[in-house]
Amino acid sequence: MAIRTLPAPQNLIIGTFLFLAAAALAVSPLPPLYRSAGILLLMYLSFSVAGMPFVYLTALIAPPVGLLAGDSAWLVLLPIILTSTLLAALGLEYAWRYPALIVSPLLAVIPQFIAATLSQQELFAVELPWDGARTWIGLHALIALGGVLAAVYLDRKREKLDAP
Repeated sequence: MAIRTLPAPQNLIIGTFLFLAAAALAVSPLPPLYRSAGILLLMYLSFSVAGMPFVYLTALIAPPVGLLAGDSAWLVLLPIILTSTLLAALGLEYAWRYPALIVSPLLAVIPQFIAATLSQQELFAVELPWDGARTWIGLHALIALGGVLAAVYLDRKREKLDAP
């Protein structure tokens, strides 16, 4: 079952705008927590407006654009951010609709949780440039849950409008 997106060309125009907004957010001078959370939110909005092609575009291309800003903290966190957004997108695609309410947010925070846990172990001890792993994980979980809820709501609304 696929999501009901906006009709063409609106989905292409708005999907492109959301991707460009995510890319602009990635190079902005905001702290990495807000940039990453914003990209995740824009990814979910892209899903509800334009479908999976724009989700993958936003999830996989927008975060590396942030390297143009030259922020070393973004470089260190980039693998975690890319893994998190990709897994969240896969959770949306393969568990779409009601199971995605659990699967996508869970997959979005698993890489962050693993990185936070392993960075505390002696063998993998590293100081990650995020301000509090709990805040990072909690904010991303809330945004992922809200994004899936918004996508389900918009899909249900479009389904009712399409019904005879």
